[in-house]
Amino acid sequence: MDLTNDARSLMRTTLDNYTDHYGLGSMSAAVYDTAWVAMVTKVVGGEKQWLFPECFEYILSSQSEEGGWWVGSDAQIDGILNTASALLALIRHQKQPLQIQHSTEDLATRVRNATRSLRSQLATWDVSSTAHVGFEIIVPALLALLEQEDPSAVFEFSSKGELMAVQQKKMSRFRPEFLYGPRKFTALHSLEAFIGKLDFDKVKHHKVYGSMLGSPSSTAAYLMHASEWDEESEDYIRHVIKFAAGRGSGAVPSAFPSTHFEITWMLSTLIRGGFTYEDLESPELTKMLDILGRSFEVEKGVLGFAPFFEPDVDDTAKTISSLNMLGRPASPQSMIQAFETETHFCTYPGERDPSPTANCNALLALLDQPDVSLYSAEIQKLAHFLCDVWWNTDGRIADKWNTCYLYPSVLIVEAFVALLSLIEQDKLPGVFSAEFCSRLSVALFQACLRPLFDQQSDGSWNQSVEETAYGVLILSEARHVCFFNDIRQPLDNAIKRGVMFIQSAKETPASYIWIEKVSYASPVLTESYRLAALKATSSTPPPGTIGSSVWQTSRSSSTEQQAQQLFAKADLSRTHAEWELRGSAIETALLVPLLRDRLSAVLQGDGLHDEQFASLILLFWTSANNRERTFASAARVFETALLSALSFQLERAVKASPVPTFQDHMQQLRQLVDNAFSESPKIVGNSNGYASVLGGTHATASRILADQAT
Repeated sequence: MDLTNDARSLMRTTLDNYTDHYGLGSMSAAVYDTAWVAMVTKVVGGEKQWLFPECFEYILSSQSEEGGWWVGSDAQIDGILNTASALLALIRHQKQPLQIQHSTEDLATRVRNATRSLRSQLATWDVSSTAHVGFEIIVPALLALLEQEDPSAVFEFSSKGELMAVQQKKMSRFRPEFLYGPRKFTALHSLEAFIGKLDFDKVKHHKVYGSMLGSPSSTAAYLMHASEWDEESEDYIRHVIKFAAGRGSGAVPSAFPSTHFEITWMLSTLIRGGFTYEDLESPELTKMLDILGRSFEVEKGVLGFAPFFEPDVDDTAKTISSLNMLGRPASPQSMIQAFETETHFCTYPGERDPSPTANCNALLALLDQPDVSLYSAEIQKLAHFLCDVWWNTDGRIADKWNTCYLYPSVLIVEAFVALLSLIEQDKLPGVFSAEFCSRLSVALFQACLRPLFDQQSDGSWNQSVEETAYGVLILSEARHVCFFNDIRQPLDNAIKRGVMFIQSAKETPASYIWIEKVSYASPVLTESYRLAALKATSSTPPPGTIGSSVWQTSRSSSTEQQAQQLFAKADLSRTHAEWELRGSAIETALLVPLLRDRLSAVLQGDGLHDEQFASLILLFWTSANNRERTFASAARVFETALLSALSFQLERAVKASPVPTFQDHMQQLRQLVDNAFSESPKIVGNSNGYASVLGGTHATASRILADQAT
């Protein structure tokens, strides 16, 4: 297998349909956007016609027997948006067949089936778990339009109140009239949600080469509701139908073009996977770098997913990284000015929830700079934010741009490995404390270890080439970290199985794991990650050295072995591979210094001096967490272990001198004992796992034991 030729071939294929005017894009076809384009009419030769009949034909051909529309994804919101928009198109074509002749009976049957399907989908919809772009304004708008077309098409469902509350909250911060000004908002991508609330003539100035923020559905809504016909927008949609993913079939994607997005994700992924400039050097690489360099200059250092679209930190950061890693210096100063907030970097102004992956990309862009010390304050902010996100996330980490937890994991691992390496090279002197480096190391270890547990028997993650590539890239990074040297064999075996799965896939099926209005796949991204995973594993590196400064202060071989040997005798441990318990023991060793220091602070120097006991306490919780695949947050595990250790200290203090120590605190002691059996650490979090530890029983213990010490 010639990976270099494959990478160059990918670049050629990516540029096949590139034009200087429209750019490029390979996002998969979307029923939702296709349905909106199918509803565009135009007067031609004095007669009103459906302008894009091929789009309606695609809608008909892709309806399922059940009546709904699903394309490649099982996300609830995808089926709801696809079915609602397609149903709207069916009803309008049923009312006005115009030049398209279809059986009246067939259309009526399709409408009935689609209506029944939509009711069924809405009845089971979990609004709270939905993260797709703009769903809270799009779904209510679609339901209102359906009711306007057919008064009997009223949809009531249990989570409708919750949906409308989310919509109200969103609209309390935004008014459609904002779009009349010069500033570009993400709402331009979803103008169809503002039909009846917006004067479409007053948003014409936001067009970019005919499109409304690269959205076929938004552009279709503009064409339908502007008072004057816009030839440029019609030309844009015709180009999308012919050259985007549908290739003339009538299907259109949820976004086109995506020039910056696809080029930067491809180049940065290949380079981080181990490809060099010399590997990729070609006319296509020069062309791509010229495209990025020109946009970066013209748009003054902040970019969107295609030229002149609303800037976002993701595409800006990826552009900066791609240019820097391939020999074209790019400053992050404009990115910092545009997106830095008090606690993190926002993806775009007005963002509701912060994105871990966007902050990872911003951090990596800064770490790719030739002198990272110039950006030490921003690096510190981003690193602390991401570390807090990881430490306070229960379960598998989530992000709003990709449904697979391995995607944010691979970015966190790449960023943390790079950061830890720079810290140990003394490139960021005095920026990070020893405590933070320990917390970072715990997060890094967990982010690499947990995918090992999730690998399936065929070597894949979720039977997906792209998701398996994520997993392989994570484990490849882990081989450079010294924490993993003691479980190197299972790590290498897992990588080998993952690579075999990737290589055995005769075709690379689309992975609908990327999030837009509806989920989408990108063959460019899938192939980029596939090649990066194969390149990263094409040679076997020596034992890892990154993290040695932390490991030297964490590790106590005899203590680890004794604790591990004790737990290995338990029946629960015997049902799992030996390396799994070893992994939990390593995680424990990384947590011990944090537990020791916290106890010392709480007890004002009279901490837990028995290292073996600390290891036993922590291993009890880490092994259970990993064995059961619960993946409770690092904060929850740590706070629980701390509570256990404090309870031990209290018991020791009571036995040693119960009356003098607690004679003035008996009520607090009774309350403490009660709480020890009823209270768990208090974690407050949101959809992205960003949370804060508010305290727990150990706070009460701290006060009593501190009084004892004085």
